[in-house]
Amino acid sequence: MNILTFDLEEWYTYKGIGSDLETSNRLEGYLDIFLDLFCAQDICATFFVLGAIARSHPHIIKKIHDAGHEIGCHSDVHRWLTEFNEAQFEDDTLRAISSIEDVIGTKVLCYRAPAFSITPQNKWALEILHKNGIEYDCSIFPAGRDFGGFAGFSADTPSIIEYAGIEMKEFPMGVTTILGKKIAYSGGGYFRLLPYSKIKSIISARDYNMTYFHLRDFDKEQSRQLTLRYFKNYYGINSAMDKFNRLHTDFEFINISQANEEIYWPTVPVIKL
Repeated sequence: MNILTFDLEEWYTYKGIGSDLETSNRLEGYLDIFLDLFCAQDICATFFVLGAIARSHPHIIKKIHDAGHEIGCHSDVHRWLTEFNEAQFEDDTLRAISSIEDVIGTKVLCYRAPAFSITPQNKWALEILHKNGIEYDCSIFPAGRDFGGFAGFSADTPSIIEYAGIEMKEFPMGVTTILGKKIAYSGGGYFRLLPYSKIKSIISARDYNMTYFHLRDFDKEQSRQLTLRYFKNYYGINSAMDKFNRLHTDFEFINISQANEEIYWPTVPVIKL
């Protein structure tokens, strides 16, 4: 089971995006490349989008939805959940889901926290997501990482979380161990960093792989900021599209709702938090 997802946040998170028409057009051009590719290959993906983008660029969200892809929620303004208290997170979630549903006209059923920022300290977020109609979550990174991670989570395959009297279907990130560190191999900076032969080997050896791509991973023309994260932010961008084309050629992909239908949930691990 290989699941294809994109975290669509750049229209909000790129610096100056509100007034930078050229950047907005470039991002939409990259999005169109993927949508055309998926149409030609009959691939359905899940796009996790911000409520803020649904309000500022509703045609982007509608374009993805009209192309037959699943729309999930990626929060309202890409604020990490570690910065919220419970009331703030519920307000953010309600605003995001309402904004997205106003555009697509259907219920939002899946959620991914920015930076995989559901942690042991804020697992109450799962209860709030359940309360607001989210049926499956994709926020758990079962290892430590910058800004988030859930090192004590005992599975990196589909699971059912039991917490505070509710159950939540969880599609966590898959991880692999390299040089003693657990990392995500199927998206973001690690997809750009690792040789494709290594990525292909890992995916081939596993029964479950969850991807998480961003348009910025492929945006060769983006303005580059000289920061301490420069290498992680920009390494491998020039070859990322070629690597992605090899990936979708070598493997078949489905979206989260399709995966949900294929899984026989009574047999998956139940994890009590």
